Amino acid sequence: MSRPATWRGMILAGLVLSMVGCDDRYPENLEYYFSAHTRRPDPQTKQPNPDELTETQLKPEAQRVLARLLKPVFGTPAHPKVDVEQAGLQFPEDRELASLDPQTLAEGSRLYRRFCIHCHGIVGDGRGSTGRWLNPPPRDFRTIWFKFRSTYDPSGALALTSREDLKRTIRSGIPGASMPSFALLSEYELEAIVSYVIHLNMRGRLEHALGKILVERAGLSEGEAEGKDALPDLLRQIVESWTTRRKLVKKVPPAPRWPMIEAAATPSESAELIRRARDLFVNKGACVQCHGIDGRGDPREIPENAQRRDFWGNVLPPRDLTQGVFRGGSRPQDLFWRIRLGIAGTDMPATEEKQLSDEEVWLLVNYVLDMSRTRPPISLAE
Repeated sequence: MSRPATWRGMILAGLVLSMVGCDDRYPENLEYYFSAHTRRPDPQTKQPNPDELTETQLKPEAQRVLARLLKPVFGTPAHPKVDVEQAGLQFPEDRELASLDPQTLAEGSRLYRRFCIHCHGIVGDGRGSTGRWLNPPPRDFRTIWFKFRSTYDPSGALALTSREDLKRTIRSGIPGASMPSFALLSEYELEAIVSYVIHLNMRGRLEHALGKILVERAGLSEGEAEGKDALPDLLRQIVESWTTRRKLVKKVPPAPRWPMIEAAATPSESAELIRRARDLFVNKGACVQCHGIDGRGDPREIPENAQRRDFWGNVLPPRDLTQGVFRGGSRPQDLFWRIRLGIAGTDMPATEEKQLSDEEVWLLVNYVLDMSRTRPPISLAE
């Protein structure tokens, strides 16, 4: 760049900063607002999901009632909080609920405004000013559907992600998506952002639950009264869903002689392992039903893939495994978690030990990694 162009760029940047300012804190008078909770239509009937909650359903008067119910519990963007005393709770000494104090949330709010708001939006709905232009869209934090997790619920219900999972995603980013790495942030800063995301999740889930009550009641005053009565129990359930009692980390067992196939003693043993892995991919594991016989998930082979949607209704074809781009992480243990735990909010299912043994999951991990190294994607001409 020439010197005059450089100076023009610096002057322009200065003018922009003078207009927008460098403040990374929210204005004192800004409050959280209602944003639609979208859901995928029924895949069979194509009818709207009854769990969806939109501005059409929740009129402005009802939105104001909802804001009155939520503000004492969660505060404002400038002064966020999680007032569990509204549910008759005290914060337990649980590592998953640690750092939800006002001081940490305020720091998380500041960092979120600086790094996250333009994609994920003020209320965490994934509809920030740049979010609408991104594919895949930014995550909506207001549900239990966090895709990349290492956790499971012993009761069989869908488990929320762990703090460590959220930190890993923020630190490493998501390959193949617009989520960048924030590896330069300190551990405290990462923890603060995670706390604020949990705050937005709790607020969003309670907003949805109370909003459904307001929609389903004939009168607004009746709905507000019922919402006040239901709020403590609903908040208690949401808070407890984040505790270690409700989610355990799935331990990744050691891989048998990892990497099994590359470490095979003889070429014949390696060929046998590849044969077993491919048989799992095609038959018992049923991976070909979505990813196709060659792992590319080509809609020309599997027409249904062109219509697949995630939990929010966004188009989401299965991953092309030959590309070697794995959004939840490309470490062997990440792939083990994706196969064993599934990907929440998508058609990628979880598998139990009675379906696939740990050794069989490791074989599939080997096969997927081998596929991404040795099988480049075909061109359209082929």
